[in-house]
Amino acid sequence: MKISIIVPTFNRPKALKLCLLSLAEQSVLPHEVLIADDGSTSDTRDTVMEMQRLLENLFTIKHVWQEDAGFRKPKILNETVRQSTGTYLIFIDGDCMAHKDFVRAHLDRSDPNAILAGRRVDLGPRLTEKVLHNDKILNTVTPELMLDLLMQKSNHMKEAFLIKNRLLRKYLGRDRTKPPTTVFGCNFSLYRNLFLDINGCDEDFLDGSLEDLDLGIRVTNQGKQIKSVKNLALLFHLWHPLTWAVESDKYQHNLKIIKRRTLNKEKFCKNGIKKIN
Repeated sequence: MKISIIVPTFNRPKALKLCLLSLAEQSVLPHEVLIADDGSTSDTRDTVMEMQRLLENLFTIKHVWQEDAGFRKPKILNETVRQSTGTYLIFIDGDCMAHKDFVRAHLDRSDPNAILAGRRVDLGPRLTEKVLHNDKILNTVTPELMLDLLMQKSNHMKEAFLIKNRLLRKYLGRDRTKPPTTVFGCNFSLYRNLFLDINGCDEDFLDGSLEDLDLGIRVTNQGKQIKSVKNLALLFHLWHPLTWAVESDKYQHNLKIIKRRTLNKEKFCKNGIKKIN
């Protein structure tokens, strides 16, 4: 099965480099990695070119860029999927570092009738700064990360450990999902055909809030499932300030879309990878 990894980014070239280096260490390599760039400056372009040269023997890296006109992440994601060639799509944010079995975990549970949803560990500001300064990936639990988690400087400790045993996963509830709130844009995957069936990402969303939850809603409205890869597809996220606020008009606009989608059982969006009148 041909695998395309989609990596959205915006002006975090050092983080993007670490993300790509973590993908280069995967136990199952993708066929291609596509950078969905929502208007970054030339620093990101230079980083992508550097990584294309460094990793050319492992997989193809393609840079898909659009002009910076404010938040248009759904638009660049749709365009990047158009330019991808994979049967199976895995999405990881460009400021995340993937555990070596991240791709394998998504493939092992891949299902034509499901979107797979994972979580992430959030590194704290101090540890993030150190990782970026050292230019070295952190994609597993280290003593330093463990201490940071225990001190609650980094967050979501329970997402940091592999749990493969079926009985233990069942006991801990790691396979349970609660639609539609289980899809996080930093860590999900699905077959290309299912992405097209829901008409991709909705370009009506105005900021980075709730647009990933909408994917899960439309998948379940199609009669499909959300399957968990929590504690299987591990991610480690580099800290940054929150880019949206619940009190904002944009968030309220997005919330109206979510409520309408849920109430009307909408199976696809109209302003997506295809434009539907």
